[in-house]
Amino acid sequence: MANDGGLMATIEQAIVDKLKALQHEGKGAFKTAEVWAGQIDATKGGAEALLKYAPFAFVSFIPPDPAREGDYDLREKLLFAVAIGQVSKKDGVARTGDATHLGVSKLYDYVVGELDGKHPGPGILCNDLYVDGSDLLFKSPRAYAMQIYFRCNSIRNNA
Repeated sequence: MANDGGLMATIEQAIVDKLKALQHEGKGAFKTAEVWAGQIDATKGGAEALLKYAPFAFVSFIPPDPAREGDYDLREKLLFAVAIGQVSKKDGVARTGDATHLGVSKLYDYVVGELDGKHPGPGILCNDLYVDGSDLLFKSPRAYAMQIYFRCNSIRNNA
């Protein structure tokens, strides 16, 4: 996906690129790994849209929490959300997986292993990404989605 080259959009895309490359048994772990653009919402079928994208990873930026360093340089505390989800034909499998189906449990392991404590990519002016919480997005017997938050800092010098 093209973007304007801004810091937040660049980090979002770098995270998406890492998630697209994740493998499970020689295949991509995600059917869909994209920057969040409202792919799943009430106007597009809501929870029914999960079927179209699952297993999915959607990355979005959450507005920064700026602060100042001692020398008054701007420190932007950047927060990104990675929404992951899966559907299944049997109750519970979307969440836990089974011998032949990947569940959100394993997808979570892959995402955290790929991003936590790692830098988004060369030339991006920020610190490493670190897990900063998670939320449940959707839960039913045959569909499960959660969001994992990752935080990093970017310091912009006033000089």
